Amino acid sequence: MKLLPHQEISRDWLISKRRCILADAPRVGKTMPTAAAAVQNLPALIVCPAIVKTVWETAFARHGIEATVINGRANAVQLPEDRVVIINYDLLQYVQSNWGYFETIVLDESHRIKGHNAKRTLAAMKAMKNIRRVYALSGTPIPNRPIELWPLLHGLKIYRGGYYDFASRYAGMWKAPWGLDVSGASNLPELKALLRPYVMRRKKEDVFHDYKQPQISLITFDLPVDKREQDFDEDALIDNPNALIAFDGLATIMREAGMRKIKQAAEFIQDKLHDNEPVIAFVHHKDVAECLALELKDHKPQVITGDTPDKKRKTAIENFQSGKSNLIIGNIAAMSEGVDLSRADMVVFVEATWQTSALEQASSRMENVMKTGFTPLVYLLTIRASLDHKILKKVLKKLNVIDQII
Repeated sequence: MKLLPHQEISRDWLISKRRCILADAPRVGKTMPTAAAAVQNLPALIVCPAIVKTVWETAFARHGIEATVINGRANAVQLPEDRVVIINYDLLQYVQSNWGYFETIVLDESHRIKGHNAKRTLAAMKAMKNIRRVYALSGTPIPNRPIELWPLLHGLKIYRGGYYDFASRYAGMWKAPWGLDVSGASNLPELKALLRPYVMRRKKEDVFHDYKQPQISLITFDLPVDKREQDFDEDALIDNPNALIAFDGLATIMREAGMRKIKQAAEFIQDKLHDNEPVIAFVHHKDVAECLALELKDHKPQVITGDTPDKKRKTAIENFQSGKSNLIIGNIAAMSEGVDLSRADMVVFVEATWQTSALEQASSRMENVMKTGFTPLVYLLTIRASLDHKILKKVLKKLNVIDQII
């Protein structure tokens, strides 16, 4: 299997390491070189989001290896002793196998083990402890704040101290009125120095000489703003990665705002489609996706939400990539990772997440290592003077902190 020159560097670097993080930016191409490295040290366990299990299966098939894909909780309890086993994060907690059978474990989209008490995180940390080679992959290894690095760094044995030691040293831990606050960042140069020997991080502009930074436009609609938005603290929302769940009533307000935008969002997208430009439209709520698809039904939109079965999801992506449809509408959570939508050069966020990592991942779906000479276009559709409009401006600044660390 032929790798691109920068992927050969990735493969050789992984082989030279036993425990490391391949943190190349999304769409630089991490799957193929990692599979090439893993086949040098079999048997291998691949842990990944459910949507990309077939991607990994295909990668190993190119090496002549038939991987075993684990589906369902019952099949996860005792993993087969095969050369390559692929399992998704949601099933990891049910595994009762002897981890020591595997020589290599790959944690794809490793930022998914950010919650130090989550069951998937505890299972992943146990696996990392007992498997000799650990390759962690993530284009956005720090989803929101440094504290979310601790499970991965501890599991990789890069940082051997405990959670609270790490929080105190690198997350600016302090005793707030509501309890211990670990949402900050401290001693970032020291953390970067700690990571440096174990991390390879390249951006698209480092690899592709004609790469152009995305052109980002904030499009504001003059629509009514819900008065209830005034009751929420912008900074508190930014600091909470699960704001829509954590703040009572906020999810309802944001869903209603998304619904209010549908008419004007559909007009905006339709103008782009009239130029025969393929468009990726991201939303947050399922009913917003359905109503937007109804408004744009003449364009035969492909729709993917968390409820879309794997077979229909695959068909929708193929229809878009093959040109049968110029529009794909996706829920951010369901379509932000491991999906190739590189036929498009344009992404429209009808509803945008407030997490920088999810914005990056979603926007990167239109990129591909074989594409050259294009300028990615990203449009964020907001309502003037709304919480969404104000927070998006502030959230994008978080990328500066991420760059300081990695």
